[in-house]
Amino acid sequence: MQLCVIINLKPKIMTHTYSITGMQCTGCAGHVKDQIENHPDVTLVDVSLKQNEAEISMNQLITIAELQRFLDQDSKYSGRYSIS
Repeated sequence: MQLCVIINLKPKIMTHTYSITGMQCTGCAGHVKDQIENHPDVTLVDVSLKQNEAEISMNQLITIAELQRFLDQDSKYSGRYSIS
């Protein structure tokens, strides 16, 4: 008797949309995108200044607190943006 096991090593990508407050211009939206992209589990970020939203694709669920921590990493902008 032979046993065959198939292992899927490809991570499952999930996408969530979050509200972002504090953005006032395209530079702000770009900064939010750059900061969130620094997270190792984030695969794609699309930030909408008009909608005040960020659509974030990730390999595993990231808490809002963790995303906020990445937004606040740049001390010059710490506390300026809020994600929920």
